[in-house]
Amino acid sequence: MLHSTPVDRYYDDLLADVARRIQLTPTAYKEAVGHFDAVSRYLDEHESGFPAYSPVIYPQGSFRMGSTISAYDDREDYDIDLLLELALDPQSDPEAVLRLVARSLEQGKGRLKFTTCEIKKRCVTLGYANMHLDVTPAVLVPFRDPRVITIFDRHPQRPDHALANPEGFARWFDGRVRPRSVIATRATRAQVVPVPEQTPAEHKLDRLLAIQLLKRFRDIRCDRGGYDRCPSVLLSCLAAQAPQGTGLVTDLRSTALHVAREVSVANLRVENPACRDDVLSDRWPRKSGSNHRFAADLVFLAERLDELARADGTQVRKLDILKDLFGENAARGGFQQALDRAAAQSRSGQFAAGKTGAVSFAGAVPAGSVAAPTHRFYGEPAR
Repeated sequence: MLHSTPVDRYYDDLLADVARRIQLTPTAYKEAVGHFDAVSRYLDEHESGFPAYSPVIYPQGSFRMGSTISAYDDREDYDIDLLLELALDPQSDPEAVLRLVARSLEQGKGRLKFTTCEIKKRCVTLGYANMHLDVTPAVLVPFRDPRVITIFDRHPQRPDHALANPEGFARWFDGRVRPRSVIATRATRAQVVPVPEQTPAEHKLDRLLAIQLLKRFRDIRCDRGGYDRCPSVLLSCLAAQAPQGTGLVTDLRSTALHVAREVSVANLRVENPACRDDVLSDRWPRKSGSNHRFAADLVFLAERLDELARADGTQVRKLDILKDLFGENAARGGFQQALDRAAAQSRSGQFAAGKTGAVSFAGAVPAGSVAAPTHRFYGEPAR
């Protein structure tokens, strides 16, 4: 087994401190769960007009997988993706189904307390003060693996009734990324599955934190560069398959380079491991060359991580690197927290080794107080 040095652990903890700053706050998470519960209860009651369709609603995407991040820009909000299974003819007209869902939700506006209700290409979006819910209607496909669905899509250039399995993908993702101790037993029927409890950042494994940091980096770089964002589900799928690093810094670097290689290929096609008919790359890139620009930015991320962990850089330069990669607030708050912790531990003479594969928030030393060895950022798997 490879052992990290005090310097390695310092930078692992520093990145973890930054990752803590991009988590949804407990208040925001509780608010999101409250909106989900309200919509679920409403659709199951007679006044919604939906009980006749046997509605089943459950979270999907980042909210389901525990990788949701806060918005880095005050002009943005965060989104919660929900699937609404209905007992409808799977060949129903997508436009009619989406209008049916929107009309029902509009009738409950006073109770659900959303501010806007908008029909999108495959979902109905409910807007709130600082977040929105995307409610995607679907039909469970019989005689297929559990939770394979057909989605109603009114986009003129996509199939009207595409197959998908977001819950199957989430279970696959859990098996690769989340620690077994926090994976809840999930019954086949989704309506008996509660929204997952929020996992504090300090209890998340390196790979889940790395994916959240990658998402924040993606948002900043794509917006800055003017190219379309790699979808979170596609990014999560590729990142989950990357070679495992030996600490958060090496894991993030290994993951970034793996994703860069994967998205650089011509005719990109990535399938949902739980449903080969569900092509996760079907809507990206929308702009020609976006995948190559994202790949170049991911290589840039790896280079900056190398520079971050070198001993010859100043603290000011290291803070600038973090700000450039992950945003002003997350970088400054995480950097200060790391320095405060390191100073306290230095005064007390305490030191605690981090655990391989997990983030430890103890055991840091000030970056300039020891000589950093030559880094070993090769993304090698733990042995």
